[in-house]
Amino acid sequence: MENQKKKCSSKKHSEIDAINYCQECKINLCNKCQNYHSELFETHHLYNIDKNINEIFTGYCKEEGHKNLLRYYCKYHNKLCCGDCVVKIEGKEYGQHKDCDKCFIKEIKDIKKKILKENNQYLEDFKFEYSTSDLEILFDKINKNKETLMQNIQKIFTKIRNVLNEREDEILLEVNNQFNNFYINEDLIEKSKVLSNRIKITLEKGKSLDKEWNENEINCYINDCIEIENNIKDINIINEIILKRISNQNNEIKFSPDEDGINNILEIIKTFGEIYNNKYTFKNLPLFIRANRMYEISGVKMNILTKTGIEDTMGTICENKLAKLTEHIWKIKILKSKKNNIMVGVAPIDFDINSSSYDNCGWYFHCGNLKLYSGPPHYYSGIKSNLSKVNDEIIIVMNMNKRTLKFIINNEDKGESYTDIPIDKPLSPAVFLYHLNDSVEILEY
Repeated sequence: MENQKKKCSSKKHSEIDAINYCQECKINLCNKCQNYHSELFETHHLYNIDKNINEIFTGYCKEEGHKNLLRYYCKYHNKLCCGDCVVKIEGKEYGQHKDCDKCFIKEIKDIKKKILKENNQYLEDFKFEYSTSDLEILFDKINKNKETLMQNIQKIFTKIRNVLNEREDEILLEVNNQFNNFYINEDLIEKSKVLSNRIKITLEKGKSLDKEWNENEINCYINDCIEIENNIKDINIINEIILKRISNQNNEIKFSPDEDGINNILEIIKTFGEIYNNKYTFKNLPLFIRANRMYEISGVKMNILTKTGIEDTMGTICENKLAKLTEHIWKIKILKSKKNNIMVGVAPIDFDINSSSYDNCGWYFHCGNLKLYSGPPHYYSGIKSNLSKVNDEIIIVMNMNKRTLKFIINNEDKGESYTDIPIDKPLSPAVFLYHLNDSVEILEY
């Protein structure tokens, strides 16, 4: 119920403000109605209309269609429930907790009482690390960083659009020049019209000179002859151009790339750019799946991985994929390990979860036996490396531009352990554990 004035549900008092609400009757009551209602229904639960209905505990289930007392406790959901919640009824939306671990409320009262004391102590000792004003300052800073990032992205895409527009103008101009210089155009048509008149005029003048040749005006006649010769030269040049361009009609000018090439470019454009950060937080998803796997993620940054199940290999990948064309550096700190049976490296985030071989799960260095394990194109399955034993920490360097992976141990860099790692699929930092209680922490570097 919203925190606003409600009117009494009685038709006679529909203009009077309600002061109470009855959970069982689902009606609003004014002062007059409340008096009668309380006398008639002593066991009904009334509460102030100004409060949110959902915040008021009445002892009755608030699921839609349920009107039973809350008699049960669901251990899985940590929630009180009624008989309709725990029994599946055909055709009804009941039985949400029928498959859960349940008990009667009285059976968990001592446990809840103990937890209450612990929670009270926790709340007494609790202190916010940051005040509201500190959070507001942090938010302002984050918001400025967000605006700067968005502006930079807009600048990049504006630059790309400008380059594309400039390239479009260049190609369109080139098309215009090609057609003007290679095919018949309006200019040649106009010259052809002029050419016909010029031939006629030049011929008439030539015949006239031939009949009226006068030695006394030889310089004038010779000049006219030269003019006729030049006109014929120009006529022949224009005619050759016309004939050549007519012969070019069967030669088609095309645009490159073709449709397939254009589609490839469009796919690149669709995937151009990505947002990423360098906070390598673990994802609650196992990388390598085998029966009875169990592990937990802990730490303030949720970056500590501990194996809690049987001694059988399992692993996890990080939440964030590695950005392409970027060098990524992170560090694995071994907190606890029985025999250093820990592998670190990178993995494709869409690996085959049903695989039973490391060869299909990425590219790794085994901290205990100093061997390399990987998938294609290397297919290493226990290749001896030139790296030294890891006692505490190992630095992993993945260069997405060079497609190389290397491991720095005890501040010693012995070069790339892997080259030509495929980056057609997104990659992510990964780690494998084997022994029970083995624990590692993934850190920024």
